[in-house]
Amino acid sequence: MTQLSRRHFLTVGAAGTAFAGLGLSPAFADMPDMPGWHLGYHTAPAGGFDPAPMRLVYGRAPAGLEGTLYRNGPAQFLYGEDDYASHWFDGDGMVQRIEISDGRAVHSGRFVDTVKRRIEQAEGRFMAPGFGTMGDPDYPVMGPDDVNAANTSVIVIDGELHALWEAGSAIAMDAKTLETKGPKTWRDDLAGMPFLAHPKTEPDGTVWNLAMNGPNVGVYQIAASGALTSFGVLNIGKAAYIHDWAMTERHLIIMVQPWINEALRPPVVEGFEWRPEEGFQFLIVDKDDFSNRRWVQGPARAFYHTGAAWAESDGTIRLDAALYRNPVLGPGGGVDEIRGKMPAREDRFVSDLTQIVLPVSGDAKLMETGLDGEFPQVDPRRHGLPRRLTALVAGQAETHPGATALSVHDWDSGRTDTFDFGPSRMVEEFLFVAKPGSQAEADSWLVGPVLNLKTGTSDICVFDAAHLSDGPVCIWRGERAWPLGFHGTWA
Repeated sequence: MTQLSRRHFLTVGAAGTAFAGLGLSPAFADMPDMPGWHLGYHTAPAGGFDPAPMRLVYGRAPAGLEGTLYRNGPAQFLYGEDDYASHWFDGDGMVQRIEISDGRAVHSGRFVDTVKRRIEQAEGRFMAPGFGTMGDPDYPVMGPDDVNAANTSVIVIDGELHALWEAGSAIAMDAKTLETKGPKTWRDDLAGMPFLAHPKTEPDGTVWNLAMNGPNVGVYQIAASGALTSFGVLNIGKAAYIHDWAMTERHLIIMVQPWINEALRPPVVEGFEWRPEEGFQFLIVDKDDFSNRRWVQGPARAFYHTGAAWAESDGTIRLDAALYRNPVLGPGGGVDEIRGKMPAREDRFVSDLTQIVLPVSGDAKLMETGLDGEFPQVDPRRHGLPRRLTALVAGQAETHPGATALSVHDWDSGRTDTFDFGPSRMVEEFLFVAKPGSQAEADSWLVGPVLNLKTGTSDICVFDAAHLSDGPVCIWRGERAWPLGFHGTWA
């Protein structure tokens, strides 16, 4: 593990200047006891962030790194002085756009203009029911998209950007201006159908995704052109919390953790029951024939995110995920952080990057690495195909609630390469971006945002995936900080 030294960064200012000129919500900016790390949870300006260049403050921009990083996450946490969001997952989504071209980076950001946001902005308070929010009984709910926060992830399909949530439509946006177009209807009879926040894209551009409704799981197949190819329905027998899933070339893997909600009434999270006696179950479904399916049983685990899956020649399926012994981010998840309170040590989450082996017959086997981390990512060119590498954020600081490090784990060698930024950084999800003309996984950059608590800014860092511990290849620094996000995509 390499500690970031002073020579790696051109630091300016100090944590005490973090609030200056950053568009921080006045209710928080006027509170002198708010910790510097709260920049990651502040409410962004209602008008968003206009395009602004970022400065190259370290290294040299790699030749061939051309494209746009999109990020999504909650960015409305406070109305007035004391109306806080009830759960981190219920803040309105804001999409960040970082365009990298000709060695330069430009940042912009816009809230997704949802029905929920328009009503609450007009009222100046939180009203909609949600994952962790009861909501106001007077709030009008005619369908899922009336409460859609559009705050979890993003995907670009045939040039159109979509902001994603758990339980409502994908929200279409202009990929350049970030103007909201409205809910995406893939087919007339699917209007308002949920579109999960973790779609999977095959190397040829085909997109698969799920729609959760109690024990029923809808399955989207979308062509690279953006046209819906098919939509089918599976029944998994229970209303389990499914945030992510996996697929191979031939199969879908629906991962059914024993965190069950039979009621699905707001606040949704309070209706979940942990049933470890039921174990962790995996439904393996043939992509071409949904009637061809089988179940595999495993020991009880909770999870939010997978890396990806692949099948071996004998039919064994392997997939990786950040697993927990118990559910995390339950009732009130993230509220301490939103209010500027450091979570107690015993409340910090501990995961285990694990390879799950699903044999042709028999129970699942768990190959635990002992690596505590989240937001696993893989080379998108290898999605559903055999591979070696998984990147994830790791490291816990004593002084803030975020991650401090980035790791790449090699499943073939069992080695983990790590770069630790130190306690003055909060590290977000990093994505693999292939180097032009390359094919190997390691011939990639890792690109992602890091909240710099020394300068009070958001940085975009680039690493060579094959030499992570050598440190960043280059760093662009913004003139401002934006709230911590969940997931992103590279286009």
